[in-house]
Amino acid sequence: MGTAHNNSHKHTSSQDLVETLRAQGFRITKIRQAMLEIFVATTQPQSAQQLLATIAQEHPTVNKTTIYRELEFLVKNSIVTEIDILDGMKRYELHESDHHHHHLVCEGCKEIQCVEVPHHDLDALESRINKSHKFKVTSHVLEFFGLCKNCLS
Repeated sequence: MGTAHNNSHKHTSSQDLVETLRAQGFRITKIRQAMLEIFVATTQPQSAQQLLATIAQEHPTVNKTTIYRELEFLVKNSIVTEIDILDGMKRYELHESDHHHHHLVCEGCKEIQCVEVPHHDLDALESRINKSHKFKVTSHVLEFFGLCKNCLS
């Protein structure tokens, strides 16, 4: 069984991301910097609406279009990954090329936690699917829905 983790990308700092983008010739705007700081600091995937609300506290003139444009830029440059938890709202989290995780979605409070499922478990499942269905799995999305410990009590 997998174990939930807080934030496997804590080793990445927003400054590391800024330096990576600058080295590639990109400008670092105040909004871009703010978004990077949120993604590094948070343990939850963020929606555009959440990002807008958080950033607007410091930068009241920011608008939804800017947030979406920055998200598109960050996804295109493999800084963040877009995830869809099947509730119609896209969310974003730091891209982790060396690490693949899944999510626990609370149907009560809507909290999303990351959970690691050992690769050997998924490899074995994909192998069984390949053999029994003659289907080559090239990627997957795995989300668990239920109630978190707070909603259970």
